[in-house]
Amino acid sequence: MELHVDAHLWCLGTYGERYVPGGYFEPMSLDEQLQSMSDIEGLEGLFIFYPTPPLPDDPDQLLKKLSDYNLRVSNLCPELWSDRKWRYGAFSTVETKIRKEAIKVFKEGIDFGKAVGADSILFWPAHDGFDYPFQTNYRDGWTNLVETLQEIGEHDRSMKIAVEYKSKDPRQRQYVSNVGKLMMLLADVGLDNVGGVIDVGHALMAQESLAESLTILDMHDKLYQIHLNENYKDADPDLIFGTINFWEILEFFYYLNKTDFKGWSSIDIIAPRDDRVRSLKAGVKLVYKYQALAERLQARASEIDAHSRACSFVDNIDLISDLLFPSA
Repeated sequence: MELHVDAHLWCLGTYGERYVPGGYFEPMSLDEQLQSMSDIEGLEGLFIFYPTPPLPDDPDQLLKKLSDYNLRVSNLCPELWSDRKWRYGAFSTVETKIRKEAIKVFKEGIDFGKAVGADSILFWPAHDGFDYPFQTNYRDGWTNLVETLQEIGEHDRSMKIAVEYKSKDPRQRQYVSNVGKLMMLLADVGLDNVGGVIDVGHALMAQESLAESLTILDMHDKLYQIHLNENYKDADPDLIFGTINFWEILEFFYYLNKTDFKGWSSIDIIAPRDDRVRSLKAGVKLVYKYQALAERLQARASEIDAHSRACSFVDNIDLISDLLFPSA
């Protein structure tokens, strides 16, 4: 695999939320945000949203703006969740007018993404789900979701569409809630340019093994994006990546090294109580630290893999702990 790290502007946002609506920080200007990102070693790209403000909405102007800070576009996501009109789902809703509007915006986002060289387009069905029993028609919801994604995927078969799963938030139950339902959705859609995303925080919240979920997507050639953040497996606060679940993340990177993934690994964090620039810098640094640790394991991969095939955890933990924590 090739490691390419990006982030989005929200990593340097004000972090307004329901307890502190005004946010924890004063807004940074666009140039301050881009300069801060440019100064972080190892951060190569910017994950952008469509529509693009505060970034320029002209592709050439946007690319020029980013090049001034030695950044390039990584991936793009059409923003289809913050307006109240999407409350019953942008892609699965039975409100045909709303769904058609979402498709229109998404297709425009694909075209814009292609113009600025985005590697893939993120499809996040944020409000596509339910909160209560007897609230929705599951058959209609899934059918609409599949047909909508098929139309979006067929708009430009040369552009990869990456579907992001999440168990809950903003809905209490999401239609695409885990890696298994993601694979079901991809099978139902049946397009070779529609794949998936491993969001580390979402996989942890779904009680999944990060390495197993990664492997499932990779085995089917459906690993299109990686999003990096952390949590305690009960919610999705987007904590700084690499700070909580050490062993599972190390295994994730060990298996990632076995893939030929050449896409983007996106820092997707919120750090409202610590310096936001230093937090982003720490998140990027930890990505490369974990990658370096996983590469140390790679030198003994034949032994590690043999122990795994034999289900010998103790042999592996002895070997790996000695590699990582040699005696003084």
